[in-house]
Amino acid sequence: MKVSPKAIEFESIEDLLFFVRDYGTGNMLRFLNPISDNSGNVLVKEEVQVKESALTRLKEIKGQYTPEFKVKLTKELTGQIQDKISEKIVFQLKQTDKKFLKFVYEENTFNYKGIIRNSLSNKKHLLALFKVYQVNGPFFKHICELGLLSLGVVLIPDALKYKMLRRYSFLGGIFMDIVRVNSEHWNRPFPEDSEKTRIAKLCANFMQKLDLPEFVCSAASNHVPLGLQDNSDPSTYSAKKLDKEQPDETFFSDLLLDDGESDSSSDEEEEEGADKSEDVLRELLTDSMKIARYIHTVSSFSADKDYVMEELVYYLAYNTTRGYFNEVLANPLVNLFKRFEDNVKRMRKLAEIEMQCLHPPAAWAYPKPKASQVLCKNKVWDCPNIVRGWDIHVISAQEAFGWVGSSLPADHYPKCKLEEDLEDTQESEDSNKKEKPGP
Repeated sequence: MKVSPKAIEFESIEDLLFFVRDYGTGNMLRFLNPISDNSGNVLVKEEVQVKESALTRLKEIKGQYTPEFKVKLTKELTGQIQDKISEKIVFQLKQTDKKFLKFVYEENTFNYKGIIRNSLSNKKHLLALFKVYQVNGPFFKHICELGLLSLGVVLIPDALKYKMLRRYSFLGGIFMDIVRVNSEHWNRPFPEDSEKTRIAKLCANFMQKLDLPEFVCSAASNHVPLGLQDNSDPSTYSAKKLDKEQPDETFFSDLLLDDGESDSSSDEEEEEGADKSEDVLRELLTDSMKIARYIHTVSSFSADKDYVMEELVYYLAYNTTRGYFNEVLANPLVNLFKRFEDNVKRMRKLAEIEMQCLHPPAAWAYPKPKASQVLCKNKVWDCPNIVRGWDIHVISAQEAFGWVGSSLPADHYPKCKLEEDLEDTQESEDSNKKEKPGP
């Protein structure tokens, strides 16, 4: 299949009929080329309305003509594709196994379907997603989840009524992996932060060719959450440097041809609020994509799928309190999960205690999430907070995955005086439980 700004080219009548039925195009089709039989007789003229019955007839006489169908992208047909691709994106919310993503959309009341549809008013954006859906369904699911997460992050905060923020956040999320469509690496965790950053920049560079705004591309280039790589399984990667991912832009080569027409239409009724400078949008988009990528990575590669949603809430609360995520975006997201409220408060308190460290980030509440001790993971022996003679023996290593860069190898560590604050927190929690009335 070839997809250009002017036409979609099919090489079999079966593929064309499937497209007509899947997208409900009815009698919207017109060919840019006549369909002639092997003797040169015209079966279907160019630029005339093609009925589905004519296509059925072409299927019956398959082999008696050359199957080259150049379907003209009229305004009507493009609008129908826009409607259907939007529906297919929203449908991922039913299909996804990402519980956190499902919950976020179950709890919101915004017209996210309208935002998604209107986000695809640019022809290049729309046709790029159309081709991905037609050729690589699993990858389409992957980028839809990223786009829906990125949109979900900015849907919730009441304070974020910035014009076009939601549209751009969705577009940034759904396109930030787009050029990886032919890669075998997109469904694996990155082996290291440097590789993650390299791929993000390559994808962002290609996003510019799809006419996404510069500040959206800049946000995509700089969004990657670092410090998660310690949890990667080395066996999933080749030890050879040659195995490095090489995104291939040729998948979209026909789409990048200049048709000399304007690609976008203006429809901004779903977005209200004051205009903001590109710098402000860039910062917010970078943060929303960072959170979306983090949630998607942890959801996809967590060892314990049954409890990953609960773990994500704790991870977000903890890492936001430590300043890793934008609290304006992350805290409203965490607050959606009322059933985890008590543990969320505890995770925030653990982060606050650790941030009192005299040699940050050495203090580490252990074991998370129900920490009972505070140790010095950097072994700063001359620190006045070190408690001598009470070393803590960590038997099982704690990996960095959800806690962002805070891996803790099995070893002996000195105890930290900040553990006293942890004990005060536990006493306060126990006191509150006693005061609560019974059922």
